[in-house]
Amino acid sequence: MRTLFAIFAVLLGLAGLLTWLTQPGKRDEVPVIYWVIDPAPARPQQIALYHKWLITNGYGTQYELRTQADLDAFRGRRWTDPIRRAIVDGNADGAKVLAPATSAGDLPLTVRVPGVEMRLDAASNDLYKKLVQGVSRVAGDVIEAYNGGQQMQFLASAGMLADVTESAKKYGFTPDKTYPALAPSLFYDGRQYAFPRNPAQTLYWVNKDSFRRVGQEPPPARWTIAEFEQRGKAYVNAANPPGTRRQYFFADRALRTELRRSLGLSEFNETLTDCTLADPRNARSLDLVRQWTNDDHILPSAADKASFDTAGGWGGQSFQLFKSGQYALFGSGRWALMLFRKFGSMPLAVVEPPHAGLPNTILSGGQTTVFAASRHRQYAELFLAYMAGEDYNMQIVRDGDALPPNPIYTQSEEFRRPAAYPNEWGCHEVFANAACTIAITQSFSPFVLPMTVLRVDTESEEEVLNDRLSAADAARIAAERIREEMQRTLRESASLRARYDEWCKLQAQIEARRAAGQKVPSAWIKDPFHQRWYAANGWLEDDGREATP
Repeated sequence: MRTLFAIFAVLLGLAGLLTWLTQPGKRDEVPVIYWVIDPAPARPQQIALYHKWLITNGYGTQYELRTQADLDAFRGRRWTDPIRRAIVDGNADGAKVLAPATSAGDLPLTVRVPGVEMRLDAASNDLYKKLVQGVSRVAGDVIEAYNGGQQMQFLASAGMLADVTESAKKYGFTPDKTYPALAPSLFYDGRQYAFPRNPAQTLYWVNKDSFRRVGQEPPPARWTIAEFEQRGKAYVNAANPPGTRRQYFFADRALRTELRRSLGLSEFNETLTDCTLADPRNARSLDLVRQWTNDDHILPSAADKASFDTAGGWGGQSFQLFKSGQYALFGSGRWALMLFRKFGSMPLAVVEPPHAGLPNTILSGGQTTVFAASRHRQYAELFLAYMAGEDYNMQIVRDGDALPPNPIYTQSEEFRRPAAYPNEWGCHEVFANAACTIAITQSFSPFVLPMTVLRVDTESEEEVLNDRLSAADAARIAAERIREEMQRTLRESASLRARYDEWCKLQAQIEARRAAGQKVPSAWIKDPFHQRWYAANGWLEDDGREATP
């Protein structure tokens, strides 16, 4: 019996060793890390550039090949194709080493190899998979977080993500390497957990041909809601023949959060402890969208959009509708260029969302984080440093995939005037200038899930557009529902309740100061929108730059 148990033990041990050896990366010459993100076409190039960046910055191994035996041994190692390409492409001195014609006569050669190989894990790019794998301690090393910081806040609160505050200082991906407006969204509980991958904001793209066809000038880069309404009515009246069904609209949609903010209103108060959507300014924004859609018809209704799905062969594709002129303005980010460039030389311009006093855009986009239990954490953190540098940023510049995360690269001629796309000249600066001057990040309260706020806010707009509720009632009900969700969260978390009580006291101090006509320390204000609103009105004791995230 003992002999039998010993045999089983040996067999199990061999099976375990075989399983370990056959895991991805176990038999390769360099360790493997995984990037959990969508499989966009740019990913292979971004990974290849990272391998090259590691070599250039000295994060790898250098081999001195002096003899034929050295050369044979190096060639005999298990180099994967990505690493082979990095060796060849990343080192002028080592370019010959893997070529069949290389012989002892070419020696000595110095070859540098990246210290890690990055691979894509698109299959795990679902929030619930990330959570399950994180709890199981088997998640990817580098994890993409979406929705302008929503996922990062959620994953960080679950203990999944690494605090990279000190590493950011060491490797150079601190918040000052990106847009000031994004800084609050990189932090959780006062510590940095992320670096932006491709900062994005929604502005209005302009199809100049649409305005040319009706004999009108495109709108200015900055304009008011009164101008938006006036120009919109003039455009749809000129574009749609009298007595026919409307097929041409001024814009594909209203940017209501930006509209509400331009009126001076956020979803929350200064300390994120209460929902403010019952404010009349939210009702006004709802009513304006209803008027522009149902009365003025400068925006398409749900029925109008449905008719596009079955008419004219457009296939319901908003980008195609913009190209064909059904929409003169199209709300999207700079990343839309990746599709627009397939349409040919469409004459383009870009304008800011119309405002009612405070010009603003919402700067968000993907954020890159590090798994707290990564076995190769240094290289995962170095990937964030790579995203702050020239190689990655210039790849974003060339592809048009939103904005480069480091704003210094928006000053390049290649960004502002891409040689192959003269029809885009003048567009890129609007995105860069807006990100640096009028952008504000999204507002997230730790006391309610961001997805809940978005869902409730969207439903309130639908109720108004479908004439089921007045704007005032929809705004009031939305606020009540979000407050209920906040109280439910507080009942389930003693630690959040303690923070909530502390911030409520701070809110009372803010309101007392404002009632007395006094200014407020910027560090008291937790909502990034209110930081901007107070600064614009001269209500801060300081300029806000020293405020804690």
